[in-house]
Parts: sequence; structure tokens; C-alpha cells
Amino acid sequence: MKNTPIKNVIASVGLVTLSANSLLADTPSTAILTGDSISGSTIYVVDPASASTPQEIIFTPDSSQLINALGGDISFAGGNVELYANSDGASLADFQNAQHVELTVDFGNGSPVTLSSLNGQDWFNSASAGYDTTWGADNLANQWFNDFVDELETFPSLASFTTDREDLFNTFRDDGGFQQQSDPNISYVESSGDTVTVGLGGFIDIKPRVAGLVANATGLPEGVVLALVPDGIQSSEVVLINGVASYGFEARASGVVLDDGVDSYSATYEVSQSVPEPSSTLLILLGAGAVTLRRKR
Repeated sequence: MKNTPIKNVIASVGLVTLSANSLLADTPSTAILTGDSISGSTIYVVDPASASTPQEIIFTPDSSQLINALGGDISFAGGNVELYANSDGASLADFQNAQHVELTVDFGNGSPVTLSSLNGQDWFNSASAGYDTTWGADNLANQWFNDFVDELETFPSLASFTTDREDLFNTFRDDGGFQQQSDPNISYVESSGDTVTVGLGGFIDIKPRVAGLVANATGLPEGVVLALVPDGIQSSEVVLINGVASYGFEARASGVVLDDGVDSYSATYEVSQSVPEPSSTLLILLGAGAVTLRRKR
């Protein structure tokens, strides 16, 4: 969502290295948005003549409108689709079983891909202890937070603020940080071979968000902390790609900036997941069937 400098707001457009595979990548032929009646979704389309003022679509979109919003590439975004637009206002209790908002895209190859928002179960459920919101649990929340703090520690001036990870984690959790990470903004989706690549919208610099976290954890005035936090900190929101959490810490300027005072949509983070091609999946299933048949004899 926009107008929230404390979170990784959306963006548009591409990023990272341009490979030969990306030149041959397939784009979605159809797209369906589901599960948005409670959690909400927000769709923006970009007029290339006025990239600073994306147009918000507030009604239920059809497939062609979704495809239009996902029309970005490495050079410019056609817009973005935000999943779970109401996440920021959810309490931790309501967040636990919040409705997923899902964007299912089909590339015409018989292997659709589902992109989804996250809820508390996705973050805090662990195989050994069930639903556990505490520091040190074996779950996505702790995995992501440790990766996030590892990224912060690449900035030497933040070393004194990252020593007590438990306190930072508790502060982040209690301030609604995980809810703020759970409404990914999808700028584009591409498929190449068995790899699906997703452009996630965000800020080109999340310095204000980091300063807010440190100030709340330490009790120092945010203005004082802001002067100590370096520029250039980057971190994406999180998206589930066919159920697998994906996120990144490297962005590129999107070419699209919303004129909202905090430069929303200013960057894109590119993430990818390996998804078996239909032919590969069929061979795997046939192989499994053959093994079963042999075992029955």
C-alpha cells in the first residue's frame, strides 16, 4: 500500500541482470484474482505519459485488466497488483488466519502459477511447535528476520543496533512488521523453462522503515536514529510462489514513482522459483506410476 514510509511499498518494473533467458521469457496469457473479498487487493495501471500518477482500479478486475497491470518488464512497469491490501490494519490475532489473496497466472503451457499473500500461519507455523510467534522458533518469520538483519549488518554503522536480535524481532512483530511484509505488489510475472520470475514492487531505499524499527526497539528519538542510519538499504516484501516464500534484498529503480510524498513504486525486486515444466511433471508422474506397477507385481 502507499503512503506508508515504514513499509516496503510497491513499485513497478524490472531489475537485476538481463540474461538471454529473460529475452525469451513467456508472459501471462490469462490471470485470475481470488480471495480478495475480505483481505482486499489494489490494482494500479501506469500511463507511460504520466508515470508519477498510476491509476488505481478499485473495482473487481477482469483478466485483461490484470494482464495490463502486469505488463512490466526490465525497463518499465505497466502497473502492479497488490495482494492483501488490508494487511497493515490487521491485528496479530486477525492476521493468524487471514484470507489469502491469490493471483493465478497461466502462460498457455498448461502449468499455471499461483502468487499469494501471506498470513500468520505462513510466518509462524513450525513443524515442531505449531503456531509460535516467539524469537528463535523454527519458522519463516525467524528465517526471514535473520536474513533481514544479516542484510542490515552489511552496513557497519548499524552494528550497534543489531546485536540484540530478539529485541528487534519482538519490536518488529509487535509493531505489525510481519503484516506489512505480507501484501506483495506484483509488477510482472515471466516464465522461462522451469523458472518463474516475479517483479515485486517496493522502495528503492527503506531507510525510514529501519530507523522506525531501531527507534522503537531502543527508545531513541526517531530523528536521532534517522541521522545514524545509512542510505541505500533495500528489502522486498514477501510473496508465495506456488506456496514457497520468496523475497530479495537488491532492487533497481523502476522508472515509476507515485507522487505521494514518499516516492512509492520507486523500485522493483526480482525473485524467482523453479517450477517443473508440464512435460517434466508428466514424466515424473509416469515414472512414479511405473514404480508402483512394478511393486504390485
